[in-house]
Amino acid sequence: MKAIKVKKVYTPEQVIDIGYIVIENGKINNVTTKKPSCEILDFSGYRAIPGMIDIHIHGISGYDTMDASIHSLKEMSTALARHGVTGFLPTTLTHDFDRIKMAIKIVSEAMGQTSGAEIIGSYVEGPYITPEHRGAHPVKYMRDLSVDELNELIKVSNSTIKVMTIAPEKENAADAIQFLTEKGIHVSIGHTNADYEQTNNAIENGAKISVHTFNGMRGFNHRDPGCLGAVLTNDECFCECIADLQHVHPGGIKLLYQAKGKNRIILISDSMAAADLPDGDYTLGTLTVKVENKVARTIETGSLAGSTTNLLECLKNTIEVLGIPLEDVLPMVALNQAKLLKIDHEVGSIESEKKANIVLVDENLNIQATFINGEIVYKV
Repeated sequence: MKAIKVKKVYTPEQVIDIGYIVIENGKINNVTTKKPSCEILDFSGYRAIPGMIDIHIHGISGYDTMDASIHSLKEMSTALARHGVTGFLPTTLTHDFDRIKMAIKIVSEAMGQTSGAEIIGSYVEGPYITPEHRGAHPVKYMRDLSVDELNELIKVSNSTIKVMTIAPEKENAADAIQFLTEKGIHVSIGHTNADYEQTNNAIENGAKISVHTFNGMRGFNHRDPGCLGAVLTNDECFCECIADLQHVHPGGIKLLYQAKGKNRIILISDSMAAADLPDGDYTLGTLTVKVENKVARTIETGSLAGSTTNLLECLKNTIEVLGIPLEDVLPMVALNQAKLLKIDHEVGSIESEKKANIVLVDENLNIQATFINGEIVYKV
């Protein structure tokens, strides 16, 4: 048994001053203001927040999910821990179907092998999307929907797919959404030209996530509310957001918060291999991407191609844009993700019996240490 002493502990119910997080067998035993009689790790100048969960990330530090490489996933895991991420869903991109199958197969094999952020499962973004809002997804690899093919993906992933993107206007989308939902796979709505009614129908059928909201979807018009209007006004829908201030204007972030509140927003990085690296030329799936001033765009169309941000930067930006305290933004980077994935009994907050996945930050929210299962995996 050991305890971490910190200046503040952010729990779901309150912020505790001068607290001790007692850890036993990799889990949080309790949080107390009384000094326990065990080994004390003194981080008394810092604040303890829950380990962040990035459910939508393609790559970082030169590595990508589509590398279909355990080594790449391990390197991504290590890099993410430096930014306070303790769990993630490696995310695929529209590509040759065999390449997608290989990528999710490797994700399943890499689970449990990482020394940094833990792999929770995979996120299949594409190929079941439509061209109008393709972003960085190549049209030639987009596919029709069939339950048999979805079953094939589930099988090759060893049932580790957690989220799959579907454009609601595609033929057989309703059946596919219901099928995936019954299998326990969350359906996200994105890269779609679906209208308001089609989107709401998809949500009723089980699609509960809006992919990088505002981006890659039919926008809002007062006579045609579109996909955006549906996801903003449907209380059942969680909304992803890339808060790098490139993908969404600060006014858009404010609108999202007004519409969804702190419990239905999921901050994501959507980062690609260039994250943590200098400007230059990179690849995202089959596409060549140029990064200038940390903004990634495809050379072919000039479309934004993922991001080079991380969840910590998105957290800081959201606090600054909304002018709300840290405790009101923390659900957007940890607990909401855990609730969505139905793992909030294990992770997502600093509470007794949960994994000791804890991040220590200074007053400026810079990472000082990252704990996973009670062990330090990164320290400044």
